[in-house]
Amino acid sequence: MKLAAKCRPDRHLFSAVNKAGIEGLEIYLSEQIIRKPAEIIKLCGDFPFDYAVHAPNDCFSPQAVRAIAAGIGAKNCVFHNMFWEDEWKEIIREFENSGVKICVENILGVHEPLKFERRYKTGRCLDLEHLQMECLGIYEEEFIPWISQASHIHLTGYSAGSSLWHTHIHYDKSHGAYMLDLIARSGYAGLVVSEARVSTQTEDEFAALAEFFKNYKNYLPAKQ
Repeated sequence: MKLAAKCRPDRHLFSAVNKAGIEGLEIYLSEQIIRKPAEIIKLCGDFPFDYAVHAPNDCFSPQAVRAIAAGIGAKNCVFHNMFWEDEWKEIIREFENSGVKICVENILGVHEPLKFERRYKTGRCLDLEHLQMECLGIYEEEFIPWISQASHIHLTGYSAGSSLWHTHIHYDKSHGAYMLDLIARSGYAGLVVSEARVSTQTEDEFAALAEFFKNYKNYLPAKQ
């Protein structure tokens, strides 16, 4: 598995992520951001990240999203389950032969992406914060089969009952280490995106995130 940050297309933020030594980056898009695809592609070309893209949640524009994702060499493009059947068909057609895998994110239930995987052969973006909220932190060991099926993963500092939603993974070091250990044990080899809110997207926070990820095994409880 490889650590990734998540932020909007912004040179200052990209530089902070790069300085921290983080190798992956998921960029989130919006209706406003996708109006300047050439600028986004140019910016991404100036940095050595393994890229993923999060499609906008405020518009339907598969042509623009595909152009950006393919233009920056993104492996995966994450979509929320918010489109009608005819729109999904258009999205699938648009991404055919693009080299970019569509990954549907679980929002309310871990089984949400299954119908898309069955019909359209999409990938799964497994959001572990959403899954922990769904299960109230119970039986997290049972997440491993779902983790092993994922094409892309979102993880935060959240643990059941905490207020740490959309914080960096290192905000709860012991639980973050536990979740990363589950991911490692599953055999997952893709990006693990620290999906943190904008207020935590700073140079210091990215550096702390990278340091934690490098040494997370030190925070695992001693084996009995």
